[in-house]
Amino acid sequence: MWVWFAKLGSPKWFYEISGRWLPWMAGAMILTIGFATVWALLFLPPDYQQGYTSRILVVHVAVAGTSLAFFPLMAVAGSITLIWKMKLADMVAKNAAPIGAWFSFLTLATGSLWGSVTWGTWWEWSDSRLVSMLFQFFLLIGVISLRSALDDRDQSARACALLAILGCINVVVIKYSVEWWNTLHQSASPVTIGGGGANGPEFWVVTLLMILGVYLFMGISLILATRNEILERERNAVWVQEIVDGS
Repeated sequence: MWVWFAKLGSPKWFYEISGRWLPWMAGAMILTIGFATVWALLFLPPDYQQGYTSRILVVHVAVAGTSLAFFPLMAVAGSITLIWKMKLADMVAKNAAPIGAWFSFLTLATGSLWGSVTWGTWWEWSDSRLVSMLFQFFLLIGVISLRSALDDRDQSARACALLAILGCINVVVIKYSVEWWNTLHQSASPVTIGGGGANGPEFWVVTLLMILGVYLFMGISLILATRNEILERERNAVWVQEIVDGS
């Protein structure tokens, strides 16, 4: 029953199987992001309120939604590390933090760009979603710094796992901040592909395609970083030496 779980925790197995996933994921990512980008820039009609500024939201919504996945991912990987001592789970948690920090930064950047046009300001400290997203960015920087500050690998893995679990609380705050507090940030619009909705069906079709492409980009980035981490940690293993000698 648990054979698949044990296999999933094997760095060698993951390195081999992920090498077969990457070309397919890369192809799907190029198609979805490329198609969504062309559609958004050239064919997406202007929003009745925001005009062509709504095109920024296609990227912002995709990047922002993906950025919220990092702390739950790190918490799950960290919990597996704490309970079952799986090296691969710790490698995933370690490399997810810097990628998540970049996604959080891009979320803040694209949100500020959209806000500068729609709200007339690049930043608003009274907006709970902006501030909680900024807090997520600093939390991820804190995880990266904590990992670097502790020399003992097991100790740093435990500390970062606990911090990642605490970081999930802020993810909930980000998600529901516009419902809990009266903020400048607009509330979530319902996804209505068939018709109606605040932004129209065309907006949500292209946005869902962009979300899929960005998630694929996240997965590819994490897999590549984890594969490099595997080669670094397992450099003395025979199978790694064979790969190095073969290259």
